[in-house]
Amino acid sequence: MKQLKIALVETVSGLTHVYSRTYLPRVGIATLGAILKNIGYHCDVWIKPLSDDERKKLIEYDIVGVGSLSSTIADAYALSDDLRKNGIPVIMGGPHVTFMPDEALDHCDYVVMGEGENVLPALLKSIENKESPNGLKGIAYRKSDGSFQKGDKAELVNYASLPSPDFLLSPQISKETIPPIIVTSRGCPHDCSFCSVTALFGRKYRFKNNEQVIAELRPIQHKSVCFGDDNFCANPVRTKALLREMIKQNAVPLRWSGQMCVNAASDKELLELMQETRCRIMYVGVESVNPETLKKYGKVHNVDAVRQCVENLHKHDIGIHGMFVVDSNDEPDAATKIVDYAIAVDMDTIQVFSLTPFPGTRAFEENKDNIIHTQWTKYDGLHVVVRPSKCSALTMQQAIVAEMKRFYSLKRAFTAYRKNRGWRLKYRFGGNYLVRQWIRENAEYMDNLKTGSFSFK
Repeated sequence: MKQLKIALVETVSGLTHVYSRTYLPRVGIATLGAILKNIGYHCDVWIKPLSDDERKKLIEYDIVGVGSLSSTIADAYALSDDLRKNGIPVIMGGPHVTFMPDEALDHCDYVVMGEGENVLPALLKSIENKESPNGLKGIAYRKSDGSFQKGDKAELVNYASLPSPDFLLSPQISKETIPPIIVTSRGCPHDCSFCSVTALFGRKYRFKNNEQVIAELRPIQHKSVCFGDDNFCANPVRTKALLREMIKQNAVPLRWSGQMCVNAASDKELLELMQETRCRIMYVGVESVNPETLKKYGKVHNVDAVRQCVENLHKHDIGIHGMFVVDSNDEPDAATKIVDYAIAVDMDTIQVFSLTPFPGTRAFEENKDNIIHTQWTKYDGLHVVVRPSKCSALTMQQAIVAEMKRFYSLKRAFTAYRKNRGWRLKYRFGGNYLVRQWIRENAEYMDNLKTGSFSFK
């Protein structure tokens, strides 16, 4: 029997967003590629934006898997439509299609829902054997009569047993350009209302062993590494053990960053290890300076803890990127209060997002009657997509943009230098550029909010 030739593609947004200047791929596609390679498939992965020639090459494969977020799903659907017109079966996966499989099946043949490491190999085997996927967990598809079929939810994978992502399966990557991103855990013990991590991966926190993490660090140790965990410090005992092992095995990268919650910054021993291992900046889910909004979101910290978090990080020469969300029930001056607070406590960088009800989240259900549109490319946090209760969507959007401009003003960029955190200048100037770029790109969106004419709903 001929072995299937498979391509796995991660769709990438070309639009301006908070991380436009520091793009790092998700590791899921490269992990799936490693699994398929280990069981004998020929598999290539494509994790960067596709050139026209690369896009044409995809029709040489027997099956193409396409991964996507909500903000890139339009590109994923367009790619899938083109492939199917050329007779190529398409399998889609990722958080968006997991929770919107009926929508996705208008553009693909199969949807892998949730964690795909066990599900995708089982589906490929059924395709090879020309068998129906009926009964397979984690699979959605349409039968020949067009009826929608959805399997039971697949079990969570044994995360520690998975191979490391193999970025060298990508024709776009060389040993010198391996992306400096490592994900050491999956799941999150928290359950924030606007986050799909818990719905997708569960609240059970699962880890790679330290030896595997060290092995992944070796080829990129000379670079600035991002630990892409949804919450790198959620289990501080484990995080400290990993950092100690990095020191012991001389596997400390040039510098590193990651995500953490506010309360984790109260652990002095953890912060000392982070400083010793050259942590540059942590991305902290502050979310709001309004206690009622924090309670609504399911956050466990209080506002007073935020100031202490900033001070503790700075004492250890670690920067903080404050991540905030303006709620649909907030007053129109919510963004102003956030930026006032961020300036007062001297946060290094921030993002102020509008509440975005991603499919699969509690926020999606809570706000479904006030969603302005479902043009998914705008579901990136930067666009107001839920009708606020206390002002117009335009007023809220203008306020968020104005406050981001204020935080990243040129005056504040020129005065950003701090001892041991001189990189703030570069980050602030970069933020100023991205805000101005976003405003230029979204003039039409602002007009749509003004007129209320969203023909794409």
